[in-house]
This record gives sequence, C-alpha cells and structure tokens, in this order.
Amino acid sequence: MAIYLLLSGLGAWFAAFTLAREGYQLALSGTQPSCDINPFFSCGSVMQSPQATVFFDTPNQLFGVAGYVAVAMVGAAMLAGATFKRPFWILVVLGVLAAYLWLMWMFVQAVFAIGFLCLYCMVVWAIHIPLWWILLPWVLKQGILSSSPRLKNLGATWLPYSWILIVVNYAVIGIAILIQFPLLFSL
Repeated sequence: MAIYLLLSGLGAWFAAFTLAREGYQLALSGTQPSCDINPFFSCGSVMQSPQATVFFDTPNQLFGVAGYVAVAMVGAAMLAGATFKRPFWILVVLGVLAAYLWLMWMFVQAVFAIGFLCLYCMVVWAIHIPLWWILLPWVLKQGILSSSPRLKNLGATWLPYSWILIVVNYAVIGIAILIQFPLLFSL
C-alpha cells in the first residue's frame, strides 16, 4: 500500500501540477493549454468555467497539487517505516473520499454542464478512482478505521474484488461520455 499511495500521489500530483501551470499561463498570457486539442478536449474551457473555482475562488488544481503531494508523502512515510494512529488514517480516508466526491462532481459538471473534457482532469480521475476503491477496503481489512471483526472481514473479502467497482466507475464515466459526446469516437 505504501508504494501504491506514493505512485498514485505522484501521478495525480503531476497531472494537477500540469493543470495548475497551464491554468496560470492561460490566465497570465492567454496561452492555450496543451490539452486543448479538439472541440471535445478543451482543458482551457474547463479551467475558465465557474465550476473550476468553486471553493474560495481558488483554482481546483491547486487543491489537487496540495492533496496529492500529501498522499504521496503518506506513502513515502510508510515506506520509511512510519505507522500512523487511527485519527490520522480517518483524516486520510475522509480526505480521499472528499476528493473522490469532488472529482465525480467535476466529472458530471464537465460532461453535462460545461460540455468539454479535460485530458489532465481525466488522468486525475483515472488515478483517483482506484485510489479510493482500493484504499477503503484496505483500511477496513487492516482494522485501521475500526477494530470490528465484521469490518475487518468485509475489507479482507472486498479488497481482492475492488477492481469490480473500479471497472464499474470507469464504465459509468465512459458510457456518459459516449452518450454526451457521440461524435467524439467518430473523429
């Protein structure tokens, strides 16, 4: 899990950092982001939407830069032998859950309200979805959130099959994109 958290955190951090850098360039000089590649994939359109700065009028990608470096640091600390107490893990799980809910809300907004897809955002979604669906059963199995034998058993039973929820989550996103952007796959 330590390596998984480290690599997931770094991968999502890199995508969020790229979005932040390119969003800054867009605001500063009007330079279009590198992922503005066609009428469907337009990071710039997503970055300039009201949904992109909902919290404190701050670009969403800055929260990603901070959050994913934290995930990577938890993984790095675990690799170095750190162990964390239950309150810390509760905060980590709540943070990852909050990010998951936020990203799924942004997915709905991008596809159904904004009308554009952001490739770097999609990279973050692709990394965060398994992060959430693997972290939750892992912490249950480890007894980190609760020492309840039922929850430990649930986590142990669920963890090897967590890929099913990941595939379902990806499928829902893929089908929604296919329905909302039917011309995307005819290009």
